[in-house]
Amino acid sequence: MDNVLEIKQLTKTFGEQLVLDDVSLSLKKGMIYGLLGANGAGKTTIIKAIFDLVKPNSGEIYLFNEKMPQAVDQFKKLGSIIETPVFYENMTVEENLLLHCDYMGEQFKVNVDKVLQDVGLSEAKGKMIDQLSLGMKQRLGLGRALLNEPQLLILDEPINGLDPEGIIDFRNLILRINQTYGTTVLISSHILIEVFKIADTIGIVAKGKLIKEVGKKELEEMDMDIEEYYLSLVKGGGNE
Repeated sequence: MDNVLEIKQLTKTFGEQLVLDDVSLSLKKGMIYGLLGANGAGKTTIIKAIFDLVKPNSGEIYLFNEKMPQAVDQFKKLGSIIETPVFYENMTVEENLLLHCDYMGEQFKVNVDKVLQDVGLSEAKGKMIDQLSLGMKQRLGLGRALLNEPQLLILDEPINGLDPEGIIDFRNLILRINQTYGTTVLISSHILIEVFKIADTIGIVAKGKLIKEVGKKELEEMDMDIEEYYLSLVKGGGNE
């Protein structure tokens, strides 16, 4: 089996609220999978369940063909941004990344300068965190996620706070990482166009259900853009 991630019939409730409703999806090695949906659709809950931050009511998750929950070493194969990246405010950019390596692996400290260059923060490595803009913090979050050369990169709303130039740089960086290293990527967002530009497969989530999975090639053959397609499913009864 070449699935890096497999989720089977995941269900989660918070009190009486059904947040995930029988969600199943899988990511093959080397693919970019885009998880699309409105805020509150359930995307972040799916991602938190992968990291064992949310306990599902039912269903199974397999990471690198091993059933969750797993040993800590398995999580060291992942890189992630979940919601807004958090850093130690009393430390510099470089110090935050070096600290991350203390628990991900000392061998990754040699990657600090490289990832800072990749995300456009080389000149900011001596700055304190409170000197960074929101967009710069988002870039730093991506850099931190790449430090340990992850096999699976999981990004939850990663372009929040980025200006148009930053979004383009981010998109190109993700494509380069995927194509150069074969890194599998799961990216969730409510910004449809940007995910469509990089994803091989798109999963559309609404009201806790994965209502449709579609390949990029299939979408390109349709006589509608991604926004029209998304609305036709979500508002046209596809989530029933």
